[in-house]
Order: sequence, then C-alpha cells, then structure tokens
Amino acid sequence: MADKLGLRHGEGRFVYTDEFAPLSTSLAGVFTAGAASGPKDNPETVVPASGAAAEAAALPVLAEYDVVVIGGGTGGAPAGISAARRGARTLVVEYLHGLGGVSTLGLIGNYYWGHRQGFTAEIDAAMEATGAQRGKSGWYVEGRMEWYRRELRAAGADIWFGCIGCGAVVDGNTVKGAVVATPWGRGVVLADVVIDSTGNADIAVAAGAQSVYTDGSYVAVQGTGMPPRNLGANYTNTDYTITDDGDILDMWQTFVVAKDKYKSAFDLGQLIDTRERRRIVGDFVISPLDLFNGRTYPDSIGYSYSNFDSHGYTVHPLFTLNPPDKTGVGGYTPYRALLPEGYEGMLVTGLGISAHRDAVPILRMQPDIQNQGYAAGAAAAMASKSGSPLRAIDIKALQRHLVETGCVPENVLTDTDSYPFSEDEVRKAVADAVNDFAGLGVILAQPDDAKPFLRSAYELAASPDDRLVYAHILGMLGDTMGITTLMEAIDARDWDEGWNFTGMGQFGGSISPVDSLIIAAGTTGDRRALEPVLRKLDALNADSAFSHHRAVAVALESLKAPEAALPLARLLRMPGMMGHAATDIKDAQSEVLFADPNLSRNLSLRELILARALFRCGDYEGLGKRILRTYAQDLRGHYARHANAVLNE
Repeated sequence: MADKLGLRHGEGRFVYTDEFAPLSTSLAGVFTAGAASGPKDNPETVVPASGAAAEAAALPVLAEYDVVVIGGGTGGAPAGISAARRGARTLVVEYLHGLGGVSTLGLIGNYYWGHRQGFTAEIDAAMEATGAQRGKSGWYVEGRMEWYRRELRAAGADIWFGCIGCGAVVDGNTVKGAVVATPWGRGVVLADVVIDSTGNADIAVAAGAQSVYTDGSYVAVQGTGMPPRNLGANYTNTDYTITDDGDILDMWQTFVVAKDKYKSAFDLGQLIDTRERRRIVGDFVISPLDLFNGRTYPDSIGYSYSNFDSHGYTVHPLFTLNPPDKTGVGGYTPYRALLPEGYEGMLVTGLGISAHRDAVPILRMQPDIQNQGYAAGAAAAMASKSGSPLRAIDIKALQRHLVETGCVPENVLTDTDSYPFSEDEVRKAVADAVNDFAGLGVILAQPDDAKPFLRSAYELAASPDDRLVYAHILGMLGDTMGITTLMEAIDARDWDEGWNFTGMGQFGGSISPVDSLIIAAGTTGDRRALEPVLRKLDALNADSAFSHHRAVAVALESLKAPEAALPLARLLRMPGMMGHAATDIKDAQSEVLFADPNLSRNLSLRELILARALFRCGDYEGLGKRILRTYAQDLRGHYARHANAVLNE
C-alpha cells in the first residue's frame, strides 16, 4: 500500500485513493471500503460498527500544515503553542468553543498534585500576570482559555473551533494527516506530524494503532463526573459515574442524567471529566512498577508527580499484594510512550499515552500533562523541520530544550535505563519482602529471576508469617509451591473488613488481606484452592463487601471450576444481587440519583463480575449468560463493552 493514501474513519472504516491530489481540489477516487464502487483491488469489505457500509465519497483537502494537533485541551493547547513557537506551521482543531479541556470547560480549575515547573510554570505566571489566578493553585477558567488562544495566535498557530477529528490519513504505516468534520462538512488536513491530543487516542485508533481499553479482562475504570456549572464557578470536581468517552450513547446518557441530577444548576459543564480513557500500545508501555521503582530512561521527556488517587479499584499484582498509600510518587515518561507501535508520523498525549491503567493516577495530573504536551509539540516541530521521522529526531536536543525550560530535571540528559536489576538486587528484594513487602516492585519487575530465590526463601522461612509472605507472592506469580500455606491461611481467617466501591477520596487498598490471599490462591490455577474459596463464597450475601465478591469471582474464574457454577448462581439469586443494569434512560437516571453516588457502581459491578465468573465456570441454567446479555445492552459503555467481550470469548 506504499503507493496509496488511506483515509481511515474510526474503528472498522477505511477509504483509499490512488494518489495525492492537488491541495486545491478534492481527493479523487476516495472510497469507503465496502462501497460497491470502491477500488477493485480492495482486498475486503470493512463494515462499520453500525452494521452498514458507508457510501462512497470524495473528501476535499482543506489545508496543509507542518503539525496538526487534534484536541486543544490540557495537552493539546500546550502542544500547539510549543510547535508553533519552534517555527512549525501549526493547526489546533478543537470541537468545543474554548481551549484547555478539563482545566477550563471541564471546570477542574485547580491543581491537585503535579510537577509545577517548565511550561506549567509559564502558564501559572501568566495567570497571575493577567489576573486570571484564583487563590494559591487555581484559576479563572475564562481567563485561562483566552490565554491559550492568545498564545497560539501570537506564535502563529491557527485554531479551528467547532471542528472535530474523525479519522486519519495513512500511507502504509505513516500518518500523513487527519480527517476533520467541520460545520461545512468533512475534509482532510495534511501534515508532516499529527499530534493526537483527543485524550482518547481517537485519531491513533482510526489510523489502525493498537489500543488498550475495557475488554474481557476486567472492568476497572476510574470514576467519572459530569460537572454542573453555576455562574462564577471555576472548580466543580465530581465523581459519581463511569463513562466511556468513545461511546456516543454513553456520553448522551451521561449528559441527560446530569441534567436531571443537577436540576437547579445554571447549566452543565461542556466536558465529561473522565480520569481514564482508551490508551495506545506504544513503543513502550509504562507500568506502575516503573513508577514505584523509580525507573529512569535515556529518552525521558516528561516527569509526573502525584499520590495514588485511584478513584476506584486497582488490578495490578503490585497493589493486590501491597496497596498504595497517600505518599507522593514521581515518575518519568519516556518519549517512546507517545509513539503508537508500528506507526510513524503521530504522537499521542494525555490520557491516551501508552501506560497500564494502574499507572494513570500518577501520570494524569494537569501540570504534568501540560508539560508533556509542550514536549510533544517541540518533538513534532523538530521532525517537521528536519524532515526526519519522529523516531529519528535528536532526542538529546529535545531533552536539552526541556531541561532549559524546566519541564524535566537535568539528570535526564545523562540517565540510562535503570532496568534490569542485578541478581544481587533481586536476591535482596526477596529477603526484604518479609518487611511489609519491601522490595516487591523489584520482584514483580523480574519475576523469572526472582522465583528461584522466592522458592528457596519459602522453604527456609524463619517463621510461619514469613512463609506466608513468600507463598502469597509466589501465588500471585502463578507458582503453586505455597498453595497449601495459602489454603490454610484462607481457612484460618474469617471474612475481614472489605471494600465497597469508592470514587472520590479513594486512597489505599481496594481489597482486604483475605481478598488478596484468595486472589493469589486462584492465580496459581491449582484446583486444590477450590474448596477453601468455595467455603468463603458460602459466607457471602448481599450485605457483604464488594471486594469479597470480586476476590471470590476472580479466583474461581481463574480456576475455571465447573463446581463453582451452582454456588455462584445461588449467590446471584439472593435478594438484592441482580437487576442493576441500566438498559434505558430511566434506569440510568434512577441508578445515578441514589443518595450514595458509589452505590450504583458497587451494585452493578458486583452483579457483572459475579455473572462473568459464573459464565466462565460453565454457567448454571444460563443465568450468567442472561445477565451478561443484559449488561451488553447497558447504556454505560464500559459495562456493555466488558459484557460483550466476555460473551464473545
């Protein structure tokens, strides 16, 4: 396909043309795959998710730039300013009427944590100088929007408001521009570099890049809010639902429900404040282990700093064994995490970068995304000016600029990759594990290296408590050596205080010690764990904590035990356990209007996760499948996405 230019519209939609057209004319011969009149050499018909093939259509080339930024939010506006200041002909495309995203139209007009140096420091100084500063770490959202607009125009950038990126222009594996929907129709903007600052990796995914989002693995998503807007409000932080930004039906129901929830408000915010979105699979995937181990890289272009404000529950083994606390954690972002694997000509910023979902709470602070966007804009300008691929830019020159501006500390200029750990470091980490899991990050970073030392430490443990620690870690690594010790520990403990879904203000563990032991036992895959887990299940009811239900479900589906089907079905049929899906707008309104904003999520997630486990254990009288089918029609996109993925396994 090197001789063809592909225009890709969302997942599953592709259009092709045989050659570049003059910029003043339409791209002749551009067809959506599947159309009867499409190119004869098109190898297959690709049908959109709606089930209907799109009609053939020509798209005009609207403009040509060095850099086009899709999304003028927390990362996008800084990216545009940075690229334009470095001499790149730059366009920022923003579908709303103002810039700044969550920090302005999302009404989160206040910092929480974050590295407040670099470009962020410039923004803060400008807020103070222009009178837009509000208190010690807040701002007036209108003043901030105007500053972004003015700085973009002063740097020579163009801004298209009321326009939205809806596709990618792709030549082989190189992104050549974006498809944009404007008030006058769709068209193409060609560019040397496209910066996807949608926050949802929309353009990268349209180009064909692999992404990570809610699937059949789990349905753990940070809580979401749709803020009311009252006159004069600049900071309205909410968390009462879970919204899929890529699901237009879910976004619709979020706005409708919020309108009902905040009847007395002057208006609603323009932006749903999601804290976790779809992420690319980049050349590098940032793990929570990288952050908590203080990993350094030779290509660091960002630095983040926050405590672990999870707004929900965690899934990574690090936190299953040793939950995070409120302590601040700093971490670097390598340039490679902004590059979609297998694709050239595109950078991704913000919540869409390549990272494990349990790393996102450390990475998503506004000061850090502002600096990250600035770095992406500088990188894009460098690539355009030099005519080189993004992966071939002078990374040290970029880092020097970021050090000079204060975006990253000076040590990034000489940092190397601090991985892998030496054998002595791994051995020491295993020895330290008995001290409240000290050294756990090193063990999980190199599990194959650690297992021989863990097995030896288990056999030579000085006390039963130490022996249990090593059995616990081995279990989470899928090793059966300590299964007897885990089983005995589960049977010896009554259900402890568990965890119910908590969004706003959730710090620390989202599972109990007994929950963690049960998950570890199930992760071994050893069927000897079945009986103690089933005994724990028999003690559950509708009043039991969500984390207990989740632990049992995760363990049993890991064991793939048909014997668990009937007990799971009995639990689901207890009063209050079923019937929490929201398949129409009235259901969604009643779920969100609970006095406790966490209750709806708690009940729905519990039912969905237990039904998933029942289905995977062989089902009982079709109950698990029926529940999953109901949630597959849920207006809340993450629940529907998860249920459909499980049903299609």
